[in-house]
Amino acid sequence: MSQSNVKHVSFMLALAFVLAVFGVFLQPSKTVFAADASGVNASFADILKYQQPDGGWRKDYTVTSGEWAKSTIDNKATYTEIRRLASEYQRTKDSKYSAAAVKGINFLLNMQYANGGWPQIYKSSGYHTRITFNDGAMVNVMILLDEIANKKGDFSFIDSALADKCKTAVTKGIDNILKTQVVANGVLTVWGQQHDEVTLKPAGGRAYEVPSLCSAESVGIVKFLKSRPATAPITASIKAAEQWFKAVKLTGIKIVKTSDDVIVVNDPSVTTPIWARFNEIGTNKPIFVGRDGVVKYKLSDIEQERRVGYSWYGKWPSDLGIN
Repeated sequence: MSQSNVKHVSFMLALAFVLAVFGVFLQPSKTVFAADASGVNASFADILKYQQPDGGWRKDYTVTSGEWAKSTIDNKATYTEIRRLASEYQRTKDSKYSAAAVKGINFLLNMQYANGGWPQIYKSSGYHTRITFNDGAMVNVMILLDEIANKKGDFSFIDSALADKCKTAVTKGIDNILKTQVVANGVLTVWGQQHDEVTLKPAGGRAYEVPSLCSAESVGIVKFLKSRPATAPITASIKAAEQWFKAVKLTGIKIVKTSDDVIVVNDPSVTTPIWARFNEIGTNKPIFVGRDGVVKYKLSDIEQERRVGYSWYGKWPSDLGIN
């Protein structure tokens, strides 16, 4: 083989290698959803080992620095460990499990703001300090504390003093929910994913989670309110939220998921309603935001990575019988 041919072959092999390596990064992004916290599947030995001095747990037990090394209620963290520990105590009657559960419960009580809300991460910074409804964080904490307050199920071992504290925390949490429900153009609507811990107004989270009215999280809040004894404020809150869900439902479109994209297709024959995850405060228009933080009004206007990497549409309010 001539020297020139050898050089050509070497060049082509090198080029193929480069394309193979960088091709990985050029492939269309696949949908990636946040994983459950470590405590969902961790062994009891690890749950006990990784309980933090403050009584809570990290989302990912392997993270040892930064905000996510602190105790959190994100993605089922902490309240899941408490549930599992209580169950294991009832099975084994080993006091190490009940003691860890009680320590976790007290952490949740200490984590609660004076105004009744819960942050995403304890003693944190940035958007993690916001009152967090995202992914059902605050509501799931309240569901747990309500069970503890009533010594339901695996929590029959809880003493009355701690149960009473949990009852008070739930009451404060409900008051916070009622106060954070957004009034827009003089009308009571729903809730944002996060709310400012001081002003109680909707607040941003990650760059693509701007202050808005959120269908997904608001459904979870309404479900919880429906489980409470009916009072005039709670009844009014539920009614307003359900009216809002009816007002913003979308028909005549379908969401098509391809191997590498999510596309909104107009189809007048579609009568089953769907909801945008985020709606603009004041106009109720569906909004979509990429990593640049700029609000768009069509899903196709944000980058492909965000189109496929987030649940922008869903049927959440149908769980409330709204159609």
